[in-house]
Amino acid sequence: MQRLTAYEIRWRVASLALLPAVLLALALVSPDSLPKWFPFATSCGAITGLPCIFCGTTRAVYYLLHGEFGRALYFNWLAFPLVAGTFALIALNALELLLERNLLARAPRIRLTRAGFGGLAVGLMFLWCLQVYLAVSQHKTELLNPNGPLYSLVVR
Repeated sequence: MQRLTAYEIRWRVASLALLPAVLLALALVSPDSLPKWFPFATSCGAITGLPCIFCGTTRAVYYLLHGEFGRALYFNWLAFPLVAGTFALIALNALELLLERNLLARAPRIRLTRAGFGGLAVGLMFLWCLQVYLAVSQHKTELLNPNGPLYSLVVR
């Protein structure tokens, strides 16, 4: 196992400070209570008419961190692997700092070829279609905008 360089140590310390802070902010601030001046729209579905892959994820993470699994699942099921991955990354960084070793140095690297990129694009398109299907079939009006240009193509 490789020892951590000073640069790697700084990155792990920064992630150990930043990731829990982001999770804490997502747990404390209800997405429904954001002020009107907040620079981001609450949903990109408000622009296109249909939800993107991550529409509802902020609300889903908020409810997931509060233990309301049903509501988290309703808004976006991707919050579950996202939060699990965040906790795994926090644990891995803490363990690497504790052992002063790069635990993933020998892990195989993912190389994105043309075929891999095509597969990734198809997978993202599939996830988007699934998200749109779930939003339309379950009448998730907070993720849909009837005035959006794509809405009338899908919902009748």
